[in-house]
Order: sequence, then C-alpha cells, then structure tokens
Amino acid sequence: MNRRLLATLAFVFLLALAGCTTILGNDVGDPASLSADAQYDYDTERDASITINRENYTAVYNVSAKVTGDNETIELWRTNALTLETPLEISALQFRYPNGTVVRYVDGEPVAIHEDGTEETTDALAVNTTRQRTIVHLPAEEGQLAFTAPKTGKELIIRPAVHGSYEIALPPDRDAQIPLLSRVRPPNDDRVVVDGRVQLRWEQLDSPAIAVQWYLDRDLWLFGGLAAVAGLVGVLGVIYYYRKIQRAAKRRDEEGIDVDYEDDRKGPPPGMR
Repeated sequence: MNRRLLATLAFVFLLALAGCTTILGNDVGDPASLSADAQYDYDTERDASITINRENYTAVYNVSAKVTGDNETIELWRTNALTLETPLEISALQFRYPNGTVVRYVDGEPVAIHEDGTEETTDALAVNTTRQRTIVHLPAEEGQLAFTAPKTGKELIIRPAVHGSYEIALPPDRDAQIPLLSRVRPPNDDRVVVDGRVQLRWEQLDSPAIAVQWYLDRDLWLFGGLAAVAGLVGVLGVIYYYRKIQRAAKRRDEEGIDVDYEDDRKGPPPGMR
C-alpha cells in the first residue's frame, strides 16, 4: 500500500471523526422514532422542564434561552464512558409556538397542528446528526422544543442545551436527599413535591452538566435497617469485650498476680532500695 493511498484513507477517517461524512455522520433522525407519541407539559415557567421516567426522560426547552447552535438550530448531545461527545438519541419530537400551534412528526413527516384542530404539512422541523451532535432545525426562534431520550439506571447526566431556570422531576417514590445514597451536581436551589414526585429546581443554571443520582424510598429504609443492625452489632461487641476484660481482671486478682504499678513508681529503681 503506497503512501498516497494511506494519506487518502487517513484524510477520510479524520473527516468521519469530524462528523462530515455521510457514512459516519449526518444521519437523518429515524422518522418512526421521531413520530412516536408522547404527552408533554408545556405549561411551565422554567426554561427547562425535565421529567424522569422508568426507561427514559422527557424534556421541554425554551429555545429562546438556548446556548448551542445558531439562530435556526439547537444541538443536543451526551457523553459516553470515555467522556466523548455523542449525539443524543431523541424520539417523539415536537415544537410548540407561543400561539399554541404544535409541530410534530406524523408517519415520518412534520405536521403543524393548530389549536382549532386543523393540520397542515410543513418542513419547518427537521433533524440531522453529526458524529458528536444531534442538530434540530427549529421552526422559529421563540417557542418550546420537546423530546424524549433514553436513560438507564438510577442516574441521569444532562448536557444543558439552554441556560436559565431548570426543574427535574424524579420518578415516583424516589428522592435525592441523602448524600451517601444520592448525588446532585450542581446542588439544587429548591426541592418540592408535586403530584407525588420530588422536583429539584435551579433558579439560574450555569453549568456544563447536570448530574442527578437518586434512590428508592425503600432503599432508605433498607439503609437505615442495615445501619441499625451494624450499630447494634458494634454495641454488643463492645459489651462482649468489656465483660471479657473484666473477667480477665477478676481472674488475675484471684490468682494473686496483681501488681501495684503506682507504688513502684514512687520508690527508687530496683536494686537501689
């Protein structure tokens, strides 16, 4: 293999890493996934409202507060175990205008649904990806973008696409108050319970990432039970060794091997008395 061919392959590989090739980047979002059905609560005063579910989370973003993309786009991403940026997998994509009109995907095509129920096809909402980012082309500079993204386990790390006020609703019967069992970074400004869900709130978020780790309420009882058992075992251990020491001292006295070290220290050294 000659040097020219090697140089060409290296150049193509670098372009692929930069997300500029059709093979490794610029993959259009899956129409079926974008057309998935979801219900979003647009009635929020927060710039970002996130609800964590069992297998995914939903997000509603105020696009006028976005910090990524240009005037017509917003960029979404996450980081993998190697802290490398990868496109965020989104589904059930919607955009809501300030007047209440919602643009969503129906059978793979974006459709504008007006408040009076009338519908019309549109090309105002589109998605494409690079190797690092999911790029959503927005219908307008004012409005709310909503989508669903996957999650696993009891932890969620979000790369904020908008600045301003945030709220994150934990799954039902979950909480994030005990440091040993949970983690919230950056620390939340407020914590409220709404409809049985704990909501963590930030008044002005200015951080490159939000990390929330939570626990089940039953985990707290389990942890408390284990701590109580460990404490009881510790107390019993102290009592056991104390009684053992007392028995050893009593036996020493009975065998006449007790030594009064205090009197010895008062007299001269041995051999000089």
